[in-house]
Amino acid sequence: QINLSNTWLTGSLPSWLGSLQRLEQLNMGQTWLQGTFPAAIGDLKQLRELNLEATGLAGVLPSNLCQEGAASNLLQLSVRGNSLTGSARVLEKCRNLVQLDVSSNEFTGQLPASKYWGRLTTYHANNNRFSGALPRALCLHASLLRDLDISNNQLSGNVPDRIGLLASLERLNLASNQFTGPITENIFYFPGLRSLDLSNNGFVGTLPAYAMQFMYALLAADFSNNTGVTGIIPPQMGFSEHVQTVTMTGTSLSCSGITRPYAVSVNASCNDAAKCRTLQWVAANATANQSCTGDQVLPCFLRFSAESLPRDDASNMRCKLIARRAPEEARAACSAGQPPYSLEGEGANLPDSRKTASEQAWVIDPSYYQYRGCTCLLGYAEAWTNNGTVLTCVEQPATDGRATVTIAVVSALAGCAVLAALAVVGA
Repeated sequence: QINLSNTWLTGSLPSWLGSLQRLEQLNMGQTWLQGTFPAAIGDLKQLRELNLEATGLAGVLPSNLCQEGAASNLLQLSVRGNSLTGSARVLEKCRNLVQLDVSSNEFTGQLPASKYWGRLTTYHANNNRFSGALPRALCLHASLLRDLDISNNQLSGNVPDRIGLLASLERLNLASNQFTGPITENIFYFPGLRSLDLSNNGFVGTLPAYAMQFMYALLAADFSNNTGVTGIIPPQMGFSEHVQTVTMTGTSLSCSGITRPYAVSVNASCNDAAKCRTLQWVAANATANQSCTGDQVLPCFLRFSAESLPRDDASNMRCKLIARRAPEEARAACSAGQPPYSLEGEGANLPDSRKTASEQAWVIDPSYYQYRGCTCLLGYAEAWTNNGTVLTCVEQPATDGRATVTIAVVSALAGCAVLAALAVVGA
């Protein structure tokens, strides 16, 4: 083996590396190498681990890197953090890959996927320029895949139902692509899924309520910046007792229900009419700005905390934090009322989860809960519109110099108090 990683090694990779026929491990990551990827590495038939991450390599992957009979034993390959270009589909010939990382390069074309990747557990291809649809071969053959990160590319189209075949997934990151269409409910059936990021795409429609009750292992989820996602936050999310952070900003979610037209698609394998949704088109809600009742403002398992903080945007307002209800209170609230805001009989089965606002953060736009629990900062006046469902904070003109100074001083003191409180929480 050769391990020269994390050194000040410079120059280019020598062609004589191809003569080391018994070499099994080549690790030159985090060095100052430059030049192109040498084709001679494709001649290393016994190579099992190849790490050339963050070395400054440019050019394309050699066509013989994974030729049949050459480098066929390769289990781990990392070339992340370089300037490699062109197609990466030569990797589809690698038959024994377990870990593959091609992230943070300049690869283009179709995302590599292969019928030979039945042993693959980790696949990072984020921060490239891959385009096209999510490959069918990836869903059909990478059944052991646990960690899939293809964020920050140019992938498009619907996320297919067959993604549900990746039953071993623990981390799925599809963020910052161009995916469209409804969010397939099959994403939420992975029993071990701990992290889900669908942010910054073009998804539309409602969140699949029935499927979301099965996210038992979920720790973090991000649905933000999908403006076509509408409807309410399903109360079924209350079954995710281990959640630490859920982000839902930049959507059209609203406690008043559907606010945008959308099409609903249903899992083809689902045949229970009481739990499945059929293909239909739902128009925009003409009463989207109606005032939500107290038990509709937040999902039944959530409540407003007594603490509030200024928002980190240009709204010039502060809003109460959102926390999980105590188990007994959550079960009672989610058992009362009518669907889709309640769980009816299932409410009694909510988990015994006691999370504070700092332990389980629900980041939701104030427009969802119609700005209940929000007030304007000093120096700004409240202006309510849309039947009292939208709050705007309007700057007040200063009456004299003393008033301006007073407002500035009080605002500064309030800011210092907030920072001190955050420091205590962080400690």
